[in-house]
Amino acid sequence: MDFGWWWRCLFSLSILYFTSTYTHAKTAPSSQPLCSDQDRSALLQFKHSFQLDCAVSALDPSRYPKTKSWTVESNPDCCFWDGIECNEETGSVIELDLSSSCLYGSFPQNSTLFNLKHLQKLHLAFNHFNYSQIPPEFGHLRSLRSLNLSLSAFSGQTPSAILKLSEMTVLDLSGDDPPDLRLHDPSLDMLIRNLTHLRQLYLDDVDISSTVPTFLTNLTSLQAICLANTNLYGEVSPSFFKLPHLEIIRFSRNSDLGGFLPQFHLNNSLKEITLFDTSFSGELPPSIENLVRLELLDLAYSRFSGLIPPSIGNLTSLLYLNLYSNNFIGDIPLSITNLANLETLGLSDLNAMSQQLCLEFRKLHRLTTLLLLGIKLDSEMPSFLANLTGLSYLDLSRTQLKGQFPQWVANLTQLQNLNLRENELEGPIPQWISQFTILNSLQLGMNNLSGNFEVFSGLQNLVDLDLSGLSLTFSGSSRKNSSVLKLELLDLSYCNLGKFPLFLQNQTTLQSLMLAENKIEGVVPQWLINTTTANLFSIRLGGNKLTGFEQPISVIPWTNLEWFDISNNKWQGPLPTPPSSLEVYSASYNMLTGNIPKDICKAMSLSTLDLSNNSMSGHIPPCIGDQLGESLQLLDLRGNGLSGTIPLEFTKLCTLGMINLSENKLEGDLPRSLSNCTKLQILDVGKNSFNDTFPSWLGSQPQLQVLVLRHNKFHGSIEDPKPSYEFRFVRIIDLSCNLFIGHLPSAYLQNWHKMQVSNENKSGSSNTMSTVVFQAGNEELMQQNQFDYSITITNKGSETLYTKVLTVFRVIDFSSNKFTGEIPNIIGDLKGLQALNLSNNNLVGDIPSSLANITDLESLDLSINKLSGVLPQGLSQLQSLEVFNVSYNHLTGQIPQGLQFNTFDNSSYEGNSGLCGFPVSNSCRNVDATPSAVSSATSDNNNEDSVLIDWIVRSLGCLSGIVVGFVIGKVFITDKYHDWFMETFQRRPKKRVRRAPRRRR
Repeated sequence: MDFGWWWRCLFSLSILYFTSTYTHAKTAPSSQPLCSDQDRSALLQFKHSFQLDCAVSALDPSRYPKTKSWTVESNPDCCFWDGIECNEETGSVIELDLSSSCLYGSFPQNSTLFNLKHLQKLHLAFNHFNYSQIPPEFGHLRSLRSLNLSLSAFSGQTPSAILKLSEMTVLDLSGDDPPDLRLHDPSLDMLIRNLTHLRQLYLDDVDISSTVPTFLTNLTSLQAICLANTNLYGEVSPSFFKLPHLEIIRFSRNSDLGGFLPQFHLNNSLKEITLFDTSFSGELPPSIENLVRLELLDLAYSRFSGLIPPSIGNLTSLLYLNLYSNNFIGDIPLSITNLANLETLGLSDLNAMSQQLCLEFRKLHRLTTLLLLGIKLDSEMPSFLANLTGLSYLDLSRTQLKGQFPQWVANLTQLQNLNLRENELEGPIPQWISQFTILNSLQLGMNNLSGNFEVFSGLQNLVDLDLSGLSLTFSGSSRKNSSVLKLELLDLSYCNLGKFPLFLQNQTTLQSLMLAENKIEGVVPQWLINTTTANLFSIRLGGNKLTGFEQPISVIPWTNLEWFDISNNKWQGPLPTPPSSLEVYSASYNMLTGNIPKDICKAMSLSTLDLSNNSMSGHIPPCIGDQLGESLQLLDLRGNGLSGTIPLEFTKLCTLGMINLSENKLEGDLPRSLSNCTKLQILDVGKNSFNDTFPSWLGSQPQLQVLVLRHNKFHGSIEDPKPSYEFRFVRIIDLSCNLFIGHLPSAYLQNWHKMQVSNENKSGSSNTMSTVVFQAGNEELMQQNQFDYSITITNKGSETLYTKVLTVFRVIDFSSNKFTGEIPNIIGDLKGLQALNLSNNNLVGDIPSSLANITDLESLDLSINKLSGVLPQGLSQLQSLEVFNVSYNHLTGQIPQGLQFNTFDNSSYEGNSGLCGFPVSNSCRNVDATPSAVSSATSDNNNEDSVLIDWIVRSLGCLSGIVVGFVIGKVFITDKYHDWFMETFQRRPKKRVRRAPRRRR
């Protein structure tokens, strides 16, 4: 007898018995349900508070409606329902995980959820609570240790009741960009002082708007802190990086947040450091090699400098390294090729790669994503990339590649994304490009390449194609052969096209179409509308000669359109009403007439409305303030004929970052409800007829950087500010050509800290920089743009339209008012000031010597005042000074000599007969030793003339728009305007169009 066979049967039967017994014990309800009637009732009522809609919470592919299983019929014991865990002894519900459960609807303030008093873990992430506020009743759940409400469409202020959850170890309130959730009162500092047991804190995309609390370094149990895109500013203590258990640091997208990396010691636990788009600076310490557990290091778009230390090659655990767009110098260290586990590498704007480094690159055989943007590569050296056959993403844009299309690319058969934009490639696009059948995205724009569009017709997986700036031909058969292409994004900007390409008639999947800056004349054809009506999300036709639609219509015809750009055309007639889905409406520099339609407010998601430089008239619809105020981020109505008062009533949920109403016919007061727009960065109401006092009530705005009130009827004195109303972050303030009186606002000047810092980044980068965002654990790179702010100000004697307001641009213009008294000496503390204009006032006294401390000063105009005394000799040390004007005052003594002062002509000093030395005709040897005597001898004549000249020039200056920089006898400089095109503001463009999945933790 085969006893082995019997033993195997017996063993199998035993396993089957115990398995069935265990399963029965787990699934069969007991005679006495574990969960209490109270908990079961609370859960069922909570379930019925919401609809189930998986479409609105489609961010997580693993979503499913867990509450669908919550029925007494299927199982009366709620401890066995999906997402619920109970205490085995008491039956109390202690864990509730409804992440990605398709819940939709406003979160009720009196939800029965708060009856679950023993709840320790509550996860509601990836649902949609319809932008309701977080109820303060969350504070009743005193046993909570883990709370996750991330990416579930909560908005408003976080309730202070959350401070009561003192046992909390994990808190995740991460939101979306732009932030809808705020943490102001309580502040971040209050939060961490009360929740001292925190181990993990995730507040990405929550508006915090504060400095980094110093108390943060006391949280010795902290393991992860994620505060990306929270408007943090100030300095992070280096000791914070040395917290003993800290593994994850994410401070990205806080451009005013700075600090530097410390010397790292062994046994450091850090696994991720993300400082992308911050102001962190200094050199990378050689001791960075001690971060032996580090897997992700992202320092892109920061201000690090110096050499990249060779010791970085010892970080052998690194999977992801991004050093893109810093101020590093020198060569890329050869040791970087020791990072054998590296999957993503981003480098840019460094010296040319050496031949040896190129040869060693073959060691990085695990690379799937490589970005070498802006690194100089000669035409032969990139052939080393032919060995990296596993690459799926390759970006060599701006690497000065020359010559023919590189043959070595043909070896990279796994490529899904190839970017060769902005190089010097020339000649034909090779036919073999059609062999890349898995290619998903191809970026060849801004080269000197040419070819027939047919070469791309076989790329059956291609959805993203950028051919901007290329010389293309379209054969007669293009329409038929290109039908294999199922493009979603197509960029044919700058291609010298004279008409709409006919192959577009087959592109029924097209979601984003860019035909900007061509020579297309006439109308938008009806066939294009018919082909793309339902699918098109974005169309950009700016910079052509279009006059309208082929069939006259009053409503934009694309039903799901989110981005509509017809700027810089010849579009005529009334403004087309947008569909409700529209987010960006750019129609500047056209020939539009009539009123702004009230139906524009049906586009409840509108974030950008730019109707500047048209011929529109009538009043501003009031609904723009209350109905659109919660979505609108940029409002530009500059250069029209709009009249009346501003009827806008902005709510407390106002999201506006820029308002430009300049060069219209508006009057009355500024609406006080503007104080609700706490994200406002730029306000320009210049060249209207506003009749109001100085808006000191705007001084508390936490982000206001630019205030332009020029050419209006603002009046009265500027009183000392109340505490927290000092315009602390202002960089540009223009009060010129108004009716202000009294002394200069010295109490404000001492609080303008953004003007006190000299030698900030002057590389030309701005707070509107286009950036490439690296997502940890996600190989897809997403393009992020922000809108280019545009204002008109006077600088260096000329009124100019600035299409990009750089973060380093700092200006004060108080000219052409009736200010009296002396120039406050404290103005010398504004060392970062670049332009100072106090001309056309009634200022008296000496020119303060402290002006010599403003080392960044490029333009100084003190003309047409009643200043006396001598010119401070220290002014001659201002090496950046290009414009200097003290004409028509009562100055005496010797003119400073040397450096920039040798470049100023006589017009800078006219009307000051007591001045001597180059370049005026008076020699200092022939001038009376007592300047006061000279002044006295001519005072009678000068006083009469100066009063007359003062009022003539002041009037001319305000009427003409030339605020400063002119002197009698010189020709006025007229306004100079330049066309400009807006991209996006704090929002990802719809380049990929399909919604990019939000990252999951």
